Amino acid sequence: MRKTQKLVILFLCALLMAVPLSTAAGAQSLQLSPGVKHSQEKKVVSGNDQFFNVLEVDLTNPYTQLKVGIPNPLNSLQTVTSLAKRDTQIQHHVVGAVNASFFHSDTQLPAYLLAVDNEIVNLGAVSSSYTDYMYKPAAFGINQDGIAQIGTYNLNIQISHHGKTYPITGLNRERNTNESILFTKAYSYDHTRTNPYGLEIVVRNLEQSIDHNLPFGQSVKGKVTSIRPYGQYTSATIPEDGYVISAQGTAVDAIRDLAIGDEISISIDVEDKWKNSDFMLASGPLLVQNGQVNMTIDPTSPRVTQRNPHTAVAVSNNGQKVFLVTVDGRQAGHSAGMTLTEFAQYLVSLGAEYALNLDGGGSTAMVTRKYGQTYPTLVNKPSDGTERRVSAILEAISTAPYGQAHTIKASQAQPGLLAVGASVNINIDYMLDQYFNNLTTYNLADVKYTVSNGIGHMEGNTFIADQPGKGTVTVSYQNATASVPVEVVSEVGTLGVNPSQITIGTGQTQRLKPTATTSTNQPLIFNDASVSWSVQGNIGTIDQSGNFTASTTAGTGSVTATYGTKSVVIPVKVVNGAILPHDFESVTGMTADKIRATASVAVEQNLTAKVGSKAIRLDYDFRNTGADTSAAYLNLTNSLQISGQPSYVGVWVYGDGKNHWLRGLVTDVAGKEYRLDFTQDNGLNWYGWKFVTAPIPSAIQGPIQVKQLYVAETSQAEKNKGSIYFDGLQVFKTAGQVEYFKPSSDAKAVAANKDWTVQFNTAMDTKTLNKATVYVQDQYGNRANVTVQPQADGKSVKVLAPTGGYTSGKTYQLVVTKYTLSSKGVPMKNEYTMQFKIN
Repeated sequence: MRKTQKLVILFLCALLMAVPLSTAAGAQSLQLSPGVKHSQEKKVVSGNDQFFNVLEVDLTNPYTQLKVGIPNPLNSLQTVTSLAKRDTQIQHHVVGAVNASFFHSDTQLPAYLLAVDNEIVNLGAVSSSYTDYMYKPAAFGINQDGIAQIGTYNLNIQISHHGKTYPITGLNRERNTNESILFTKAYSYDHTRTNPYGLEIVVRNLEQSIDHNLPFGQSVKGKVTSIRPYGQYTSATIPEDGYVISAQGTAVDAIRDLAIGDEISISIDVEDKWKNSDFMLASGPLLVQNGQVNMTIDPTSPRVTQRNPHTAVAVSNNGQKVFLVTVDGRQAGHSAGMTLTEFAQYLVSLGAEYALNLDGGGSTAMVTRKYGQTYPTLVNKPSDGTERRVSAILEAISTAPYGQAHTIKASQAQPGLLAVGASVNINIDYMLDQYFNNLTTYNLADVKYTVSNGIGHMEGNTFIADQPGKGTVTVSYQNATASVPVEVVSEVGTLGVNPSQITIGTGQTQRLKPTATTSTNQPLIFNDASVSWSVQGNIGTIDQSGNFTASTTAGTGSVTATYGTKSVVIPVKVVNGAILPHDFESVTGMTADKIRATASVAVEQNLTAKVGSKAIRLDYDFRNTGADTSAAYLNLTNSLQISGQPSYVGVWVYGDGKNHWLRGLVTDVAGKEYRLDFTQDNGLNWYGWKFVTAPIPSAIQGPIQVKQLYVAETSQAEKNKGSIYFDGLQVFKTAGQVEYFKPSSDAKAVAANKDWTVQFNTAMDTKTLNKATVYVQDQYGNRANVTVQPQADGKSVKVLAPTGGYTSGKTYQLVVTKYTLSSKGVPMKNEYTMQFKIN
């Protein structure tokens, strides 16, 4: 995706499926349908890690189509995943898709031409600069013969009035000498922005829009409603319900005779090679032409030379094969991203005869239908961490009918060897027909299970281990069979419990799961009911299913699990109140990370801490990092695991008032990640200490671990640099009032209408002396509605009591934050605080 002010630019397969996944030269490939294959490849290019996803689409296969997916309504963005799911129907399965059109962030419309079934869905614009993506209009589409094509296109725009027809030079771009340009609402500005040396007519009252849902070649009537004459410096405003024709030099003849009230017709057509296409999707630049790297953009443009994620479409075999290709980027250790030149070279290596760049950056996404799934899911790693919503996608579709079972994938429900007497379900992971369709309905009674070597027997789909040995469970259905290797052992090597230690709040519960390994350190499946449990210390109770319930008072002790001759002891700590996963007294176990930013972490000793004696400072710089989301992360690599069912994560944050987004990340017992919001986007808007909380998803299964705290910015206009401070990270069950300071018996007693004067020892930047940086709060952080008045001497500020005065009997704290700056822009080393009590 890109921004220019308003604009965001965002083989006929033999049906042999015995070994569907192959690996060669670091690449993995999977046949998704009779005519679509997905490949992944990780390789080093020009010294940088790169991760590619490629969809090969064979248009000669009778069950294969390539379509464009468009949101409904058009001006509503959706993720590639959601559009592909929407378009999946019986015998119309989207098996793979990529993002496609660049788009406007404000209108959410595609930026360039998009036509379906010979009708303009979106007229779009073109670029005026050789350094931009769409300087040379180009498109990808499926023509009326079902052949894929990539190439340039020309729109034949004509106006007719007074019995004559005139050609129009161009569309929604800068006007040059002796040109006539059509301007519509798809232009990046609300005025034509032309110089005064031309003539412009404004046309409204159209029979229908020319920006959307207009068949190629159809004439649309309208009326001239205003004229911007030659020499007028103010350019014409583009109407919502019409268009502007702007002409200069010899091109003025096309509109010279028009007057206000005159009727005029306009038509937009396309050259023959694109007529009656299934669809055409404009984008740019062209990357490959005639099998060679040949780009229609200035090779020195930053859009070419910068490393970014990219998406492209390519064709080969005279348009009978299509490649949909992505490369990830901006992720160290995974994929750095490529220059456009490198990306074009990679496309040539795939066999591309022609290739076209599509929207990239944070928009780059590919989804595929995995075996056993109905809908496609994400296969690349978007640079923003999640899929971006986009305006159009390209979809590889299988129309194959449902057939007979051809392939079964079966496995143990739980991996590992089995102890004698233990059992495990043999699950059918998926069942495919000869067309790679997922068969979700079948008669379980017709599924046959057999066990070899007498090591056990089947009861339904459950294998029960009878004696030590190795064997196989064979699963059969129709024409498909699968073999699952099984091994039974008689001895336990080691016994364990997950979690291996417990830190838990009073009254909360934690399920303890016994685990075991064999003498060769392989996972062992055994009967959990054979484990006995005991508790040491006044810390709670445990039942024979391993459910530990903490006592209602704090304490320490242990739980012991015993299975046969093996035992294991796990330590337990019961905490009354909040649990601190990290003390924030040092950066041990902490690292800084970033996306489109610089970031660092350090111990802060000058600022008065909220817990302990130190705080942690996270410095960030989001400047000059482009349009996509920037973020600076504080990673907690060894924070304490918290058992039970805590409801909130809380942390003290010393804000810098820069309106960013404060978030966090926790993991559950399985390592699954959950993102938390301490503020809304733009919500980190305060100065000084504030205790913020984020709810933990109720469905999360503990123990949980706080892994990250981070600050993010989604708007390029709001990107800046700064520092925020963290202290007192905690996890707790019940939210309550948080004490911001402990009232002191030494607090000075004053009248309810007391005004304060704060004196500085240097001249101050008075713009930084305001209610946000200088404030009065009560014991629980409620800020009083005081008035802050910088004084004329530049070295003092008055803090006037709120209207009606302070509340009698309460203790307050006057705070001057460190973000009050001297006249030279230097912040205070520490904040200043003073308590006072109201008589």
